[in-house]
Amino acid sequence: MQPFTLELGDGQRIVGDLHSGGPPGYLFLHGLGSVRTGEKSNSLLAHASARGRGLLRIDLRGHGESTGELGRVAVSELIADTLRVLEHVALAWQGPTVVVGSSLGGLLGAYAAAARPDLVRGLALLAPALGYVGNLEHRLDPTGRMWTGDGRGFVVEPRVLADGRRLDERGLPARLAVPTLVVHGTADEVIPHRHSERFFAAVADPRKELWVVPGGDHRLNTVANEIWARLDRLLAE
Repeated sequence: MQPFTLELGDGQRIVGDLHSGGPPGYLFLHGLGSVRTGEKSNSLLAHASARGRGLLRIDLRGHGESTGELGRVAVSELIADTLRVLEHVALAWQGPTVVVGSSLGGLLGAYAAAARPDLVRGLALLAPALGYVGNLEHRLDPTGRMWTGDGRGFVVEPRVLADGRRLDERGLPARLAVPTLVVHGTADEVIPHRHSERFFAAVADPRKELWVVPGGDHRLNTVANEIWARLDRLLAE
């Protein structure tokens, strides 16, 4: 793995790890409060390496080694960051990228694919955070803080709340024009799997697959290898 840095201007940057390989490369987008390294991204790295494909995993702004603070970076800004990254790697890999997004990362990947389908070879949405960012106010405690799964609290700025309300999530699935795999567990403790079922039903592109994992939690780490196999099959059809 090689260090990856994408300068965004005004002192802002995205930091990640880049594994060299052939096309189509993968871009891994983690969830809220997480970082680029972990069981799923390590599993995807092994999958890409075994097939001679490239992989980039990044820390979203406000996370890990990238700049910014949780609660101060709006979702629309993270979508724009994702598009910047996809434009960058399209040159390196000489073509579109397979985007794999977990939770918030899944939502970002879907918006990016809808905006620029020419940059996305395929899309895997793992327990995507559907119905989450538009109702952030209801997830705050009395002090205005939101809490991550590992017990870290952070204040969410009013402009970030307003930004979430402006996103058109209802019209998002109809705008997808790339092969899309949606995976969600029935025991997800963060996002109900019914959200993904409704989203999948509204995806107009016929190149799609829904896998509802019996007993699967929000992380879906235990079924990662099967996810990549299903994604490969979808892309090959």
